[in-house]
Amino acid sequence: MPEALIRRGLQYRTGQEVSDVEVPCFWVEAKAHQRANVREAMRQAVETCPPGRWPLAVCKDDGQPPLVTMPLDDFLELVREWWEARPR
Repeated sequence: MPEALIRRGLQYRTGQEVSDVEVPCFWVEAKAHQRANVREAMRQAVETCPPGRWPLAVCKDDGQPPLVTMPLDDFLELVREWWEARPR
């Protein structure tokens, strides 16, 4: 997404939810801990994700590379869209 505006989200005190990272098509929940709880991060992303976005969790355990998690149905939808749009 070279031309997309991607930036860190802000958590407003009004209770309005925004993703941890603002990306055009995803709703990102980001966690970095000694041992990040991937399922809890994914639950938060799914519960707060607005329509039209794909929820995903980016989790990083200390000393480990980040891991991206998303619901299987959403992943399969992305793969289908990629497959249909690929050059033939």
